[in-house]
Amino acid sequence: MKPIAVVVEHDGKRILPVTHELIHLATLLANGIHAPIVLVIPGTDQPDMAAELARLGMRTICLAITGIDGYNSGAYKTALAELFATLSPSHILVAHTATGRDFAPGLAVRLNGTAIAGVNNLLWEDGVPLFSRPIFNGAKNALIQANKTPCIAMVQPSAFLSPEVPASAPLPGPIETMEIKFSDPGIKRLGTRSADKRGDDLERATVIVSAGRGLGSRENLGAVEGFAALFPNAAMGVSRPLVDDGWMPYRFQVGITGARVSPEVYIACGISGSSQHLAGIMGSKTIVSINSDPNAAIFNHSDYCIVADILTFISAFEAIAASVNDPDR
Repeated sequence: MKPIAVVVEHDGKRILPVTHELIHLATLLANGIHAPIVLVIPGTDQPDMAAELARLGMRTICLAITGIDGYNSGAYKTALAELFATLSPSHILVAHTATGRDFAPGLAVRLNGTAIAGVNNLLWEDGVPLFSRPIFNGAKNALIQANKTPCIAMVQPSAFLSPEVPASAPLPGPIETMEIKFSDPGIKRLGTRSADKRGDDLERATVIVSAGRGLGSRENLGAVEGFAALFPNAAMGVSRPLVDDGWMPYRFQVGITGARVSPEVYIACGISGSSQHLAGIMGSKTIVSINSDPNAAIFNHSDYCIVADILTFISAFEAIAASVNDPDR
């Protein structure tokens, strides 16, 4: 039986939370096709991480890549392709993160397999697994059946959160080490520099007001900023398109490639609801969405849905707030 392989996402020192989501999906998939699961940790120093994962009772392979210092796309593709050529998995689960998106498509080419990006759900049809991924800027989801193996599924973070903490198995799984030399990286790693993020404001805020393309123009950002100022302990954020268009710096970006937030209240102003943005806000206690499009995808994930023009709504809200706070009233 061909195994299901999970490529462990880590930062060189610790296993990142998305790995446990990949393992949860692997378990769902394994239950349907009756296949074993293999955890693969690529990198240079994995013993502690391997011991942590082995407690789940699954086979764990430390893929030790010599000749690199930290993550290297070419090294990952070369080493993983060599391992999987021997392992012959039916499915390879990778996180849809900056790292996963960097090496997974090229790995699929080397293995002559299939790559499915942005996977957010798993469904079944006649015993065949179908992977759901967003299309039309997140307004719809397409069901994809892999036409070749191995199928490399790039899984959206937060799409497969496990309701329970994985329990330790009665016996730890076996740990194996495979060493692969990589002598021609092509890219020289000079170091790591933290991004200029406004993480503190977004992480500490109890209310976050975010703007999207539905705002219309850059000049209207001031209205959203003023709207956010009406709430105590609030911060302003934006969706990725506004950062890409140069409207706001990256430190304001909310979503899978920006800040993943969990405020008491998240207010989305003119945000359509792409899966990348949703993955970054699903920890919010309450989601309020304001959009002029009654079919906006974000409404399917909101607690309160307001169909209105953003600027008209903000103006009306500010008028009510002013009257409530008027001492002469």
